[in-house]
Amino acid sequence: MDYSLYTDRSTSVKEYMFNVSDGVSLKIIDFTPQNVAQGKPVILFVAGWISLINGWKDVLKVLTAEHRVIYLESREKQSSTIPYVKKVSFSMDRLKLDIGEVIEKIISPEKFILTGSSLGASAILEYCGSEKLKPLSAVLIGPNAEFRFPKILGTIIPVIHPSLYFAVKPLIKWYLRNFRLDKKNSKEQIEKYENTLDCADPYKLKANALAIRNYAIWDHIANISVPCLIISGTTDTLHDTEDIKHLIKILPDSTYIELKSNMETHSEKAGRIIVEYIQR
Repeated sequence: MDYSLYTDRSTSVKEYMFNVSDGVSLKIIDFTPQNVAQGKPVILFVAGWISLINGWKDVLKVLTAEHRVIYLESREKQSSTIPYVKKVSFSMDRLKLDIGEVIEKIISPEKFILTGSSLGASAILEYCGSEKLKPLSAVLIGPNAEFRFPKILGTIIPVIHPSLYFAVKPLIKWYLRNFRLDKKNSKEQIEKYENTLDCADPYKLKANALAIRNYAIWDHIANISVPCLIISGTTDTLHDTEDIKHLIKILPDSTYIELKSNMETHSEKAGRIIVEYIQR
């Protein structure tokens, strides 16, 4: 894949598969700037549920200018290699373990920052509450405090065979377009999420959806002491702003920045905000 839109030409990019302890292989894209200053923390970036990297190109271009960035594609994404979907876990605990294994085997003993969005941000919070190596800080973009599927999807997902996903996909797109996204003002966002659904692996998608349905983070964050920057979008209806504000009240060392929209949370501006927070 050509990563010229994601980073400076002088940055080296390595793409490889990383094997975790349960036999799953996860795709890693490792960006290393040519003149990265010694001692600068590594950024581990974990994107949201079935997200595609092209949605983060503007943020990554800013981050990779000064930091080594390890972009981890989590196991529900099409890029992962899974021996047998029904025999591996897609739970939040397993996603947390994946993050821990990447840190232990690829990053340690270097200092590091955790950055992620949506599902990735939730898994990062779970990791920060563990007894593993702690990041200097965590940047959470639109973290999901809860995963509550609407009734129509909650009824369909458990019973439908993954092979029928492509028949149901238009219904999911219709639901997102009409009830969860601003179809008048967010045409680019709609196109991005529809493309994400087009590229999803239905078998992994179903297994992950069943594993995280009814998940809530509230009982898992009381002991988190890692400094956190939380970024959300005012008009972002996919990520509950009220839940995010409640999250801020619970986390003892948190900074909150609210941008205009979901598109802005994926922009160069968001990248600059992250770098400024890291360097403060």
